[in-house]
Amino acid sequence: MAFVIYVKNNGDTGTVSVSQWINLNELKEIHNGIIEADGQVAVQALKTEENDNDRGDFEWRHSGSGLTGREDVRAEDVLRVE
Repeated sequence: MAFVIYVKNNGDTGTVSVSQWINLNELKEIHNGIIEADGQVAVQALKTEENDNDRGDFEWRHSGSGLTGREDVRAEDVLRVE
């Protein structure tokens, strides 16, 4: 099963990739695409045994700025990318 999170680009327009930790050893890319500055997209996330059914551990990378981050996000919440 899946749930939705929102990815908001607080930086310049550019390619944003988002990956979700599926377990301690596996990171799966769930989004890779251009998001406009101040834009927001809905992304399907996976329910895992490592986390509650309605949250996940995510990593993001903004290719334009080279910045990365990691954040725990609940269903329907926003993952903010710089």
